[in-house]
Amino acid sequence: MVLRVERVHAKALIEALELSEHYKPFQEVKRRVFKKYGLLGSKYDRVFTALMYRLYRLQGILDRTIAERIGINPSRKPSAIRQALRLSVVLAQFDEAGDEDFNERLLYFISRFLSKRFGVEEADNVIKLYKGLRSNPWRPRNRREELEYKYSMPWILIDALRRLLSWNEIEEFAKSINTRNPLLGFRVNTLKARLEEVLSELQSLGVEAWPSERVPNHIRYRGSLDYQKFRGLREGKVVPQDEASAAAGYLLGARPGETIYDLCAAPGGKTTHLAELAHNLALVVAMDIRHDRLLRLRELALRTGTHSSIHIVAGDARKASLLLRGRADRVLLDPPCTSTGSLAKYPEARWRLSEKTIKDHVAKQRAMLLEAAKLLKPGGRLLYTVCSILPEEGERNIEWFLANVKGFELVPLEDPYEASPLLPGTMRSWPHRHDTSGFFYALLEKKKEV
Repeated sequence: MVLRVERVHAKALIEALELSEHYKPFQEVKRRVFKKYGLLGSKYDRVFTALMYRLYRLQGILDRTIAERIGINPSRKPSAIRQALRLSVVLAQFDEAGDEDFNERLLYFISRFLSKRFGVEEADNVIKLYKGLRSNPWRPRNRREELEYKYSMPWILIDALRRLLSWNEIEEFAKSINTRNPLLGFRVNTLKARLEEVLSELQSLGVEAWPSERVPNHIRYRGSLDYQKFRGLREGKVVPQDEASAAAGYLLGARPGETIYDLCAAPGGKTTHLAELAHNLALVVAMDIRHDRLLRLRELALRTGTHSSIHIVAGDARKASLLLRGRADRVLLDPPCTSTGSLAKYPEARWRLSEKTIKDHVAKQRAMLLEAAKLLKPGGRLLYTVCSILPEEGERNIEWFLANVKGFELVPLEDPYEASPLLPGTMRSWPHRHDTSGFFYALLEKKKEV
């Protein structure tokens, strides 16, 4: 069926693209904007969503093409201009199923919006770029650019994957993050519901759902689900959580009477899970530096009925030992990272990678690891987990920690995923192997004092 673009469609798309640079994930921004303009769930929604995914997966290649063809550095332009230029390249060259009349009309309306806000010259660049690429398409100039285009990933990420995977598996990894999202999932809150009860409600809503084979009390599903109609979510019987994220609580464990610190806790999926595992009879101290995310954690704790055992502390995990008193039986550290394990959900994250960004993340992660070590009792356990496929943020951090902090040893992990090929005793989940986000896990124990 041929779609006809009207002004409202172009306005909705450029608004979604502009806002998605400032609020994450872009999928949620897109849903809000498309609902506002009456496009949510329509045929336009499907077409525009596909264009947005392509734009973010190819973002680095698009920006390089813009700079080469019209001499503009997109990073120095307002977000609406930047996103319109990227969209122009996508429509000109990377929209295999696109209709030229559809594309030209879409860009015509977008350029009119831009002209009113930024002037005619800025708007004309969008059309100029599109026409130039239609007549003279971009082509990779060397092997590195060929691989970046083939896998929709920057070379720095491809090079990192080569330390963990064969070329065949890199192909599979790229397919998994570029063609599908990981399976969605819910962690069942056993304080309020049984797994069978939640499964029954999901199936009554027409959703294909089944229990995870790897993680207890976790449900995986595919297809669309109206959260407003899902009573289990409203009543706190389930928590939306990726399977690999839900595994963390079980790997660390939690028992009644214990003191447990979660140092980068918000928005609270793992925090509330630890409270649940201890039957609300442990003290779970949840620390995070961002107040807005702590508000979400508080809301989740109230909804799940775990608030009575959770104590919230606003603060920087790099100064945790100065802010928290006493020693913990268990510490969970899931620090900010490059998010390279969630590239299907955050496709733009791959193009933010640089040696500097990796170095900055690693420095913060190591500072937090040192603080976590100070907070543990002898015999206590620390779970370090990070949603990254970079060895620098995973295995290399743990090797550094064990070399620099005395009195700790690895507790070998074997389930529910697979051993890391770089550091025995640690574990990784993979999008292409497990249909989930890519996580690294290391469980450390502080030796008891003699």
